[in-house]
Amino acid sequence: MLSAMDRRIFVASTLVKVFGVGTVAIIALATRLLAVNVLPIDFDEDDYLRAGQQYAAGLQAGDVGVFLRDNYRTEHPPLSKIVTGLGIAPLPAASEVPDRPTTAPPAESLPEPQFTVARTIQAAFGALTATALALLSPLAGFWLAIHTWSIKYTSQVMLESVPAFFALVAVLAYVAAGRAGPRGRRVGLVAAAVSFGLACDGKYLYGVAGVAIVADWLWRSRPPGLRKAAALARWIAPPLGWLLLAFIVFFAADPYLWPDPIGRLWASIAYHGGYATSEAVASTGWPSWQPLVWLMGSVPFHAPGTFLVAVDLPITILAVLGLRQLWERQRVFALWLVIAIGFLVVWPTKWPQYVLILTAPLSLSAGYGARLALEPVSRKVRGLMRGVRQLARPEAVPVRSARRGLRGGLRDVGIALPWLWPGLAAFAVLALIPLLFELAMSVTDLRLNSLRDGINGGVVREAVGGLTGQIQAVPFDLRSNAKTVQYVGGDLLGAFQNGIWLGGQTSAVFAAFSLLWMVLSVGLQAALGITVATVLERPGVRFAGIWRILFILPWAVPEVVGAIAWRDILEPNQGLLAQLLGHPVAWPNSPDVALLVLLIAATWMGWPLWMLVATAGLRTIPRSVSEAAALDGAGRLRLFRDVTLPLLLPLLGAAFVIRAIAAFNQFYLFYVFGPPDATTTLSTFSFFVFSSTNGAGLYAVSAAINVITLLALGIVVIWFLRWRSRAERVAFT
Repeated sequence: MLSAMDRRIFVASTLVKVFGVGTVAIIALATRLLAVNVLPIDFDEDDYLRAGQQYAAGLQAGDVGVFLRDNYRTEHPPLSKIVTGLGIAPLPAASEVPDRPTTAPPAESLPEPQFTVARTIQAAFGALTATALALLSPLAGFWLAIHTWSIKYTSQVMLESVPAFFALVAVLAYVAAGRAGPRGRRVGLVAAAVSFGLACDGKYLYGVAGVAIVADWLWRSRPPGLRKAAALARWIAPPLGWLLLAFIVFFAADPYLWPDPIGRLWASIAYHGGYATSEAVASTGWPSWQPLVWLMGSVPFHAPGTFLVAVDLPITILAVLGLRQLWERQRVFALWLVIAIGFLVVWPTKWPQYVLILTAPLSLSAGYGARLALEPVSRKVRGLMRGVRQLARPEAVPVRSARRGLRGGLRDVGIALPWLWPGLAAFAVLALIPLLFELAMSVTDLRLNSLRDGINGGVVREAVGGLTGQIQAVPFDLRSNAKTVQYVGGDLLGAFQNGIWLGGQTSAVFAAFSLLWMVLSVGLQAALGITVATVLERPGVRFAGIWRILFILPWAVPEVVGAIAWRDILEPNQGLLAQLLGHPVAWPNSPDVALLVLLIAATWMGWPLWMLVATAGLRTIPRSVSEAAALDGAGRLRLFRDVTLPLLLPLLGAAFVIRAIAAFNQFYLFYVFGPPDATTTLSTFSFFVFSSTNGAGLYAVSAAINVITLLALGIVVIWFLRWRSRAERVAFT
């Protein structure tokens, strides 16, 4: 029996959760209904409305055979189209949307009220998805409710909202089954299989949720020994039975397959392989990491005000921060997120609506990340409140003693100030004032045409006047030729945070590539440097000192010189590699190949530093530690993973911070190589925008990019410092 206090706590927590879920439901529905009315007609909406009209016409005529006969755009299963048809069937008949090729531009108009009703149905399923996630975590449901990509593609006549809902329900049912008793577990697994089958009936892509369920199931149920066939069969039989049930539901809910199950299913699936290599996909020129680009910014295609808020980038950052807790607390969601990202990176088709297969686990991870980000703040607030309460009690903190401490502190500052002011003055002149001026530039429209006015005080005049409310902000106009600086407020900063559509790509590509480049280049350099240092430190290696001297040479070469040398080697037409092969090497035509080329050059120039740092760290580890681990039966791999690497982390932490900042802000390598735009860091893009000789001369835009870069690096440094502090506690406790 619960005590009275426990019952009150339970009731209070239940009311709070109900309030949170209800709030999420209202926000999700409101944002999507707004999008239903303001979003312009998009690609494919005419196709799926036409499919719904065919089903609606069959229902109105009493012809149920339409479900066996028709499935417009057979490459996709019909469930979402059937839902649209059921929704518009009660409406008066309207002229059928014409048949147009998939490459045709968006339709200029679509029949009403069928179009609005079809959109509203999809919006309702989108709101239900956010509400279902809120049952697990209201904060996660809130992030999904305001995620602009989710709002857009669940508020249009698309195929996303119905399978997204059933995919989430499948995972939630699986999670509930794991917490229930035997009977509840069976019910939960059956519900998960049914929902998974329906999700695949909406769109095949959402099957990644089922893959995550099976992966987590096998992970949790793996027996100690699998050498016997019987043990292996007992291990995999339950997930296989679950998949069989899901396939039965999939087949039963897809009547179009019934007349010819194998032929029609194969034709539907095989279509996507050919389409992924078609000219329509290849002509976009998007890199393999394009899904990360979509997640690094909000929807950039529409005018400001289409979405109430645009915080997709913060959601992604919070999701990265919360990924560890997601793995520890909701592993199936973490597997869902990782498997979905891996699939989208490998799959050639990169349409932005595909990211909806992972927005649910992404939002849940962002919920955990938000709690982690707010934890230091809440801890400080609690400490401050404790201090206030102590000051309110004279017996706890004597006032006279506090005053003496305050006077002593001020006296110490007075003594130290004459010694500090030269350094403070240098810091202000060299760092603080330029930073403040760049911040001021970022809220104006300073460019080459208005440079004279900006140098003569226009930047300070507009920034101070705007920030103090004396000057009204004006929208930034890229085509303006004004000779005077104008105050634009947060227009530029907000635009780059949301993403600016540049015709064939969004400006978020530069931020996404900078992060990707930082992770890959630093990771490869560290892996190679630590490996070589470990090998050279092993007893019996001959000429280890000479090898170290030779390996240091690439690092001793200035970066720009090394970049020029690599450019001469890899020049597409006349480079050394092209001459050795006997034909041009057109690596600049492919962002993926360009990334590989750049990584080879960056790894060659950067790994010697890691070798030196790792060598210094290895020599601080007593040999007795390794010998004791070897006596306990640890092999070389386990010895390195569990003993050597943890003891190296405190020293490697500083190197990670330094190299991460350098990689994120890398300039010379990209300036010399001139790779495709998709493989360009924020620093290089900022230089191009700033330059007035071969660039745009948009100084304010460059300043806004630099401010965004500074914020991103600040987040990276804070994360690395917290990671290093944890590593130090692990290493020395």
